[in-house]
Parts: sequence; C-alpha cells; structure tokens
Amino acid sequence: MIHLLTHVEPVAKHSERTIVELGIACSLRQLVGATETSVHRIQAAGTATLLEQVTRVRGDSVVFVDSDYQQPLSSIKLESRPEMEACVSGEQILACDVPDRPEIIHCIPVAFDGKVAAVIELVRERTLTVAELEVTGEVVAFYRNVLSRLDDSERDALTGLLNRSTFDRSLGQVLASIQTAPPDRGDNPERRASPDVATPHWLAMIDIDHFKRINEKFGQLYGDEVLILLANLMRESFRHQDRLFRFDGEAMVVVMRPAAFDDAARALERFRLRVAAHLFPQVGHISVCIGLAAIAGSDTAENVLATAQQALRHAKSHGRNQLACYEKLVAAGEIKAQRASGGIDLFR
Repeated sequence: MIHLLTHVEPVAKHSERTIVELGIACSLRQLVGATETSVHRIQAAGTATLLEQVTRVRGDSVVFVDSDYQQPLSSIKLESRPEMEACVSGEQILACDVPDRPEIIHCIPVAFDGKVAAVIELVRERTLTVAELEVTGEVVAFYRNVLSRLDDSERDALTGLLNRSTFDRSLGQVLASIQTAPPDRGDNPERRASPDVATPHWLAMIDIDHFKRINEKFGQLYGDEVLILLANLMRESFRHQDRLFRFDGEAMVVVMRPAAFDDAARALERFRLRVAAHLFPQVGHISVCIGLAAIAGSDTAENVLATAQQALRHAKSHGRNQLACYEKLVAAGEIKAQRASGGIDLFR
C-alpha cells in the first residue's frame, strides 16, 4: 500500500472516500502501467442503474469529485456500457478492445455486502498478466474494505438511512459546494428538473405525528417497525441524488439537490400522501409533518436547521399531516424571519 499512501498524503484535506479513490486510481496507473484509470460508482435511480464516474487519471491530468453534492464527472445508464453491465451483473473482471484505439479496457468490480458498489476501469495497451491481476486484486481488496467500513459508520443501524454524524458532515459539504458547484450538464437521465442555476438546495425535516403515542400503545418493537417502513418509503419516494438521514428519534431529514420550490414541494407532498395512505402493521395509518427550508450560500448549519425546524413547528401547531415552507411562511407574514439578510428570497 506504499503507492496508495504516496498519492493520498498531499490531498489529506479531502474526505476519506475521495482520498482513497484518488489513491486507487493513481496507484493502479503506476502499478500496472495503465494509460487511464477511472473509478465509477454504481447508483440505483428508480428502475435504472447509473454508472457515475467520480475519479479519472490520464497522463498528468487528475480529475475528481470531492463531494456527494457535486455532479459526477459523467453519469450514464449502466446498460449503455455493455462491458460494464456484464462486469456488474457477473461480478467478474472483463476485458475488451477500446473502439478505434489499440488499447484494452479492463472493468474490475468492487463488491461488498452482496452488491457491486463501484467499478474500476483500466485502459492499457495489453491485457493484464496473472501477476498484474494479483496486484490489482490487492488494491481492490483495500478499496472494498474501506467502502464497507465507511458504509457501516455512516448509516443508522435500525433504518439503514445515513446517520446524524454523517448529516453534520454532509450539510457542511453542501454549504461549501454551493458557491463552487459546476453548472448542471444535463447528462443525468434521472435528475429532478432545475430550470435555473441559482435554484437552491433544500433541507426538509420530517417528523412522525404522535410517535410517542405509538410507542406507548403498541410498544417499542412496533415503533421501530414504523421507523424502518418509513425509511423504506423515503427511499422509494425520493431521487437517488437526494440524501436521506435519520436525524434523531422519529425525525428524518432529506437534503435535496437544487430544485425549484414547486418541484421540491411536489416531491415532499407525494411522500406525505404516500405515508398517510400506507397501512402500517398493527399500528394502522400514521401521518408526518414536514418543515422545508432553502439552503443559502450565506447560511450556517445551525441556521439551516433552525429555519427548517421553525417551519416544522408551524406545521405541527396548525393541524399536523402537512408540509410547511419557511420562506413561504415568512413571505406571508405567518412567522418571523430567523435568517439574516442576504438569504434566499423566493416569494416576494
């Protein structure tokens, strides 16, 4: 792993996942003499599976994505790359010719917990030898172990959603990325419509109505089952680019990629109605309140949470089972603004 450490050390300011992906790509380029090395993440998006390139090393050029809130270098349907699709479905290394170039593409799956999480793509002039495959296997094993450890540490044990500590880091990432995010290139077939590059990210805080009563009446086991099923409904209801968290107890959070207010509100209303219509075992029907707030470049993490929580409290005190938007409530004079001047003004 000496090669990994050599490439990782200069970029220690980045996230651990980014550091490892850079180290993997740079190290394999040196170890096996690849002309180009890329790391692709495999991402479910509704009924489609996307191949998202997040790191690419070619010659002296090193390009990478450092945040989950930045657009990938490229995002295409997995089926559009038959060799990649075969690699993922068969969980095996595949090699094929590069069209119009005297080179070979090697597709190397990175799998853990019964799924392929990433594919490493190597391009070189000849097929990997047995010895080179062994070296590649050691590097891939290191990457697989890191991904597995990160996945365990980032997720809530009960619901499988991202956990509170991951939320704290992620919100910092999105605040930092707002000013530097590249414009949407339109190459993601599953993205939510975003008509304006100034369209904000959104933070939605979701809270189950009368959850304490559910625990008291039916017991904690049924309360836990409600949380698990609610998390499943969240995964089914939101786009793959939206990040889903268990914030605290029965409170969940969605951090949404840039979207117009109408699009964000429509997605959240669909989710709210879906929850209300769902029959939870033993418990029956439940409802949720949702507080929505735009994320401004001038915001702090504390301010974003405070505005979403203020909207959530309004929803709970005005009948429950509803969505309330902070900016819309301020514009209507129903609540007092907490955000300092210079924040997002969507409804005036």
